[in-house]
Amino acid sequence: MTSLGKNSKIEPRAYVKIRTLLGKSAHEIHLDLVQVYTTKGALSYAGVRRWAQRFRLGRKSIEDDPLPGAPIRTPSPIKPCAIKKLTDETHI
Repeated sequence: MTSLGKNSKIEPRAYVKIRTLLGKSAHEIHLDLVQVYTTKGALSYAGVRRWAQRFRLGRKSIEDDPLPGAPIRTPSPIKPCAIKKLTDETHI
């Protein structure tokens, strides 16, 4: 048995998608995932049920949807050392 890493959501979701499209129940899919990933590392039964429902309704993507209102992180063009230099200068 293996456990999932922090960024390993895709693998079990892909399994849920394929098994759902083959007509398997959320219960069957969850049992399979628990056998492979252990109880602690497996996608919860509720999670399997939600993803299976999404795929039955036609969802194609196994990726997370972007969260509304989440800030878009872009690197600042100003380096922190340049800001420090500006704030340390004496202005007349």
